[in-house]
Amino acid sequence: MVLRKLHLAEKVAEQTWKLPCATQSLCPVCLKVIDATLYQEDCQVLMEKRCSEHGDFRELISSDAEFFLKMRRTHYERPSGIENPNCQNASHCPEGCGLCEQHLSTPAMVNIDLTNRCNQNCPICFASSNATGRVYEASLEQVEKMLKAGRNIKPHPASCLQYVGGEPTIHPDFLEAVRMAKPMGFAQIQVASNGVRFAQSPEFAQAAAEAGLDIVYLQFDGLSDEIYMQTRGRRLLETKLRAIENIGKAGIRVALVPTIVKGVNDHHLGDILRFAVENVEVITTISWQPVAITGRIDESKRLEMRFTMADLARCLEEQSGFVDMHRDWYPFSIVAPFVRLMEVVKDEPHLRVSCHPHCGCATYLIVDKQSNKATPLPSFVDIEPTMQAMDKVATRIENHPWLKNISVMHAMKSVKKHFHEDRAPEGWGFDHFLEFIRYFAEFNEITKDKERYFSHLRSERFGILLLASMHFQDSYNYELDRSRRCVVLYAAPNGRLYPFCTWNSGPCHRYAVERAFAKPLHEIKETRAQAAAINRSPSRV
Repeated sequence: MVLRKLHLAEKVAEQTWKLPCATQSLCPVCLKVIDATLYQEDCQVLMEKRCSEHGDFRELISSDAEFFLKMRRTHYERPSGIENPNCQNASHCPEGCGLCEQHLSTPAMVNIDLTNRCNQNCPICFASSNATGRVYEASLEQVEKMLKAGRNIKPHPASCLQYVGGEPTIHPDFLEAVRMAKPMGFAQIQVASNGVRFAQSPEFAQAAAEAGLDIVYLQFDGLSDEIYMQTRGRRLLETKLRAIENIGKAGIRVALVPTIVKGVNDHHLGDILRFAVENVEVITTISWQPVAITGRIDESKRLEMRFTMADLARCLEEQSGFVDMHRDWYPFSIVAPFVRLMEVVKDEPHLRVSCHPHCGCATYLIVDKQSNKATPLPSFVDIEPTMQAMDKVATRIENHPWLKNISVMHAMKSVKKHFHEDRAPEGWGFDHFLEFIRYFAEFNEITKDKERYFSHLRSERFGILLLASMHFQDSYNYELDRSRRCVVLYAAPNGRLYPFCTWNSGPCHRYAVERAFAKPLHEIKETRAQAAAINRSPSRV
């Protein structure tokens, strides 16, 4: 198994960041694995593939070739592999998930579907909630098993947990599921929610905070009810704003999650960004999600709906005036040299964000709360030479461990050389930057004391806003190599773990798991009625 992993990693290292390049994809009709080519045409990047049975397919991958190639060029390839895969000798990717020995990345996050029920019926739901005719609702025993699976991954377990659905907050044991997670060792507990329950009840938000919830991953498509009528089928702006207010008062942070559909809300991205900047005390992240053509979405409209990460970067530059499309965005793996340096300094494995460069990109904004002015970190820190310097220092320590302390001092000097205080926000100096770095180095420890951490954030003049985009796959733009590097895994009651883009698209393992563990609605109602009767029984008083 080790030899096989090394062979896969060597094949990856041989790949070039230039175009054209070969990849493997799926036929969007029969889902058979087929060869594909990524190539540049004018300023765009396209995928071309042919199924022997269903013919030729051509799909837009990126609307800007320069942006796409920067993501590939600045990607650091550091796969760690899974030391304890569930599936041995799997030969059919992506059908043989669970995880298998071909998977190259340890996860940053584990998702757990608590229920496939929802209190909404959104037209753009990738999970097709409420539409399968089956009720899947995890028991607490199953939740415990899935939590253990996420923490048992080697060489590094998942640091973050996200409860998803459906709408996870309507699960009858949602609060208990949150309480169960922190003792398992998760540094951060999230819930992906439409916000309805948080808007309806400040008491529910407070109870979730007391149970240990850290972040609400809030569905947030814009600041106009006209947008919500198209994306969610109802007016929801007031609900979203009330949810944010109640969540913030409870001491929980918010990550806004706009699903972006071309022609629907792509012209409102600047408004969303300004709203987050103005509310950075509560909002820590915007997780931009270009729509994936899967689930309940009309596939015939995919070309007019398709929105790529380059489109996101361009729209934000045009609509914000301060986020630069080509300067500020990097693939998630850009931090790999820093992680490598932490590994050699502390002599222990760290989370490697080794997802594929086509999966997503990110940047950080430093927000002055007094003026609501946001400054992108790459505008005053030379990101690429900084990471190159850290990579060289990590290599030096690996080769000469006795020079560890001196090498770390050299690394800090090099980092300072690439920090331009004259371009940084006034009052945010190099010491602040070192504190920012320390947050990543000691993430698991810092987040253990949530009250102290959030108190520190509130007292600071400056806030940090993460802008991140994950462009999840569908069967048209699918790349098997992306699934093998996925760092967001779903845990299932069968004890297996599935990459995000094999759970929700391609083979859609979600449906197989739901079929295996779901029950007819009448059985769910009978079970709940029996439980309610037992709880009301005098013998239990």
